[in-house]
Amino acid sequence: MVLRLLGQLRWEPDACPSRALPAVLPAAILLVLARVGRWMPRARIAALFWPESPADAALLNLRVNLHKARRLLDELGIDVPLESDRRSLRWAAPVDPGTGSDSGHTLAAGYELPGFERFESWLRQWRESAAVRSPGAPEAEAASLGDWEAPTVAPSLPGFYGRRLELARLRASTARAIVVTGEPGVGKSCLVSAAFEPRHWLRCREGLRQGSFGAVADLIASHPQWLEDLGVYRLDVARLLPEVAPDEPLPPLDALTARVRLFEALARTLERHCAMLAVDDLQWADAATVEWLVMLAHRGRVRWVATARADELSEATHSTLLALESAGTLQSLALQGLDRAALNALLFERRPDLAANGGVLGTHPWLPALAEYTGGNPFCAIEVMDALTAGDQPQRLQRLPLPERVACMVRGRRERLDSSARAVVDASSLAVGSPPVAQLAAMAGLDTASTLAALEAAEAHGLMEGTVCRHDVVREAIRGAIGRARAAELHRRAARYLAEVGAEPDLIAHHGRQAADREIAWPWVLRAAQRLKQRGERDAAVAAMCEVRDSTRDAALALRAEIMLAQERLFDDLVAGRAALETTLVRAGCLPRGANRQTIEAHALAGLVDNAVFSGDLVRASALSGALRERLPGLANDVLVEAHQVLIEATMRQGDFEAAQVSLQGLRDVGVAPPVVLSFEAQIHWFSGAVREARRAFEQLLERHAEYCHGLTIENDLAVMCLALGDPATAETMARRSLQSWACVAHTEALSSLVLGSTLTSLGRFAEAVECLDRAHDLGRRQGSCLFASEALVRRARLHWCAGQPVEAREALLAARDGIGEVTEPLRASGLALMDVLTAVDVQAAPDAADLLLLLSLCARSRHPLVHARHWRAQAAAAEHRADAAEALAAARRLVATAREAGLLEWLCEAQGLVARLDAGAGATAARAEAQALAQAQGFGWMVCRLAGGQADG
Repeated sequence: MVLRLLGQLRWEPDACPSRALPAVLPAAILLVLARVGRWMPRARIAALFWPESPADAALLNLRVNLHKARRLLDELGIDVPLESDRRSLRWAAPVDPGTGSDSGHTLAAGYELPGFERFESWLRQWRESAAVRSPGAPEAEAASLGDWEAPTVAPSLPGFYGRRLELARLRASTARAIVVTGEPGVGKSCLVSAAFEPRHWLRCREGLRQGSFGAVADLIASHPQWLEDLGVYRLDVARLLPEVAPDEPLPPLDALTARVRLFEALARTLERHCAMLAVDDLQWADAATVEWLVMLAHRGRVRWVATARADELSEATHSTLLALESAGTLQSLALQGLDRAALNALLFERRPDLAANGGVLGTHPWLPALAEYTGGNPFCAIEVMDALTAGDQPQRLQRLPLPERVACMVRGRRERLDSSARAVVDASSLAVGSPPVAQLAAMAGLDTASTLAALEAAEAHGLMEGTVCRHDVVREAIRGAIGRARAAELHRRAARYLAEVGAEPDLIAHHGRQAADREIAWPWVLRAAQRLKQRGERDAAVAAMCEVRDSTRDAALALRAEIMLAQERLFDDLVAGRAALETTLVRAGCLPRGANRQTIEAHALAGLVDNAVFSGDLVRASALSGALRERLPGLANDVLVEAHQVLIEATMRQGDFEAAQVSLQGLRDVGVAPPVVLSFEAQIHWFSGAVREARRAFEQLLERHAEYCHGLTIENDLAVMCLALGDPATAETMARRSLQSWACVAHTEALSSLVLGSTLTSLGRFAEAVECLDRAHDLGRRQGSCLFASEALVRRARLHWCAGQPVEAREALLAARDGIGEVTEPLRASGLALMDVLTAVDVQAAPDAADLLLLLSLCARSRHPLVHARHWRAQAAAAEHRADAAEALAAARRLVATAREAGLLEWLCEAQGLVARLDAGAGATAARAEAQALAQAQGFGWMVCRLAGGQADG
């Protein structure tokens, strides 16, 4: 059968008289589609016939006339369907355009339709291009379709993008039977249509497996001419189609003979009229049809190609196909989702409007999101992309409603599972990430063996890959099929299982929030807030704490949330934070004795210890630490984490490193995040005097866990180590990075400003250093931190001393001492005592003997090389003031030894400068040379000027 284009349009069926197509608008639309021969966008066809109408009106006119075109095809008995989807059309009728010898005829004669000038122009250009074509030359494809025609760069068949390899395999196959398998919507039928362009389709329908030959009867009945010459098999076919012999009695036959003759009759009927048969949805074929297809394959006169959902094939059909394949009669092809390139082409074809302001190097901006969401399933992809609007964003794809046709397709596959497999699929759709088998078993209420069997069944149905849903479309559709009460119960079971195995608190909190009783979530939300704080997500952490405080019915839990919120005041207002914590501690005392009261008191005490440490009151911190330790036994892990962290902060500053190590082990025991453990290990190294080890630990932490730089002061602490070891360039870089990571957090801004001010002082950039130290002093006063405010003034005194400004240095030092209280921390106390000695000597005053005695006693308490270096520097200054050159030189040499052993390069540079000035012998030259080399190499600007006999440039 063929559509004759030369002369009057005529449809010529096989062995039947031809039928003329009237020159009407529906037939003209069919002519255009037949002429193009492939899928065409509806909008472009509408623009050809109604170019002056608004787009919506033109598409409405097209829909009306498509309905008329289908009715015309039915009236003329043309069995080539007019195919359509939401955006495209195709009428793949075989056409005969005629040859050059038919010069007396006109293409599509009489089809000039009044009022459709653009169509007439298209028709005229087509005829002219055909007239100039040389005899026998192939017609130039779509030579005159105009600017409304679809691009020719890629096949436009929906669902068929990128199938070049599969297409080549099918076309190259010589097998008598072929089966293309794949999940619904993956494009099996489209691939078969493109590979073979079959004219005859055997369409099996769901729910008709119990009958016999239902699809075969429909196929033969749709071709009346096939029934005209059945010969001796006429009455056999009449057993299936009574209309063949409505008034004739059928001869009596036994069942076996009747069956054999019917199989033979149907086979012969098909073989006379068909060389290739396409079978759609083989999984729904009845047993008789499958057996008949096997018979056709063995006879070899008609090839057939079938599409099938492998997971829905009956066991008998599956075994039959395996037997055919083993015999070499059948070839199978498993079809997967579209690759990214094909999906990209499909996106540009169907939704170019969404790519107008995006896309990089030919990549559609929606490609990554859609590929992950649909797994490349063409049907799902088309449905989803057609539902998109101009205001939608790719990153919000999962929040958009799933198209109903897609959801129904997935849910139908879910319903075909048994109850166990369905329960496991439901559990997986609600789980986060890749859940272990044990979690799915706990959620579904199954044992491990049953869960594994259920996973295999779900994977066979194309719903699962391992323990996760195959792609996001499956997950969203399954979630939509689960009732609210059942979903809440599954979440409750998940939360209980995850809590038992010690999973991440935010994961437990997620499932707890979705459970029917949200109270089970709130303790885990608080623990998740702890992790958020450690990662630097303070806003999210505070929001979680507020939610618990305002939502829980548990008064004790609400009080703990208040404590955590009060602890956050450490970062901006120590005084307000201390008051809030003391209030909650009093309120906790009103609770009955027991675990809740112990937990709340311990939590509040932990906050108060931390507050005292950063207020600079180690005496108070020590007293509070004792009360906290009394409450440690039996505490929950999340409170133990808080307690051990603040105990480390306090004890390492007091020089009790054995107690600090005990608390560090406590952090390990409760499973705190490894970056937190590594951070405290490094800090213990620093306070115990292992400066090089501390720097290595912080560098390792930064390399492995850079994402924690917003929650842990990694960059700031590394800057401290680098400055101590005489690497001011790296110290400046780290301090500035810390200021960026902790912008608008007063606590850490003050810390990093102190480090940066000291670093700039070492570099001799005094004006910049003054700005940083003034900023630190201001932040410290605003937070109510005597520690930060006094430390800024001590470092300001060092700055003036390095710059050769003794009066300003002494004033800054005295201001630091004013109201500072008792300082017991070795590092702080030694820095304050040394500057007191140096600034006194510079203004011609005798150094305070108490400072010298304090430095000596601190050396007995601390092994830190900075403490010992400060002691010897003070001894040298005091001896110089007494004009005891020998003792001053001896102290300077002890300082050289201390600095060299610990790798404190700036101290070594300063010490050698002292030796060069104090040594009257030959050692002075070597000492000066080393000091100058170090100053130049490391960038100690203030030492460069001092060694040159001048002052640094402020």
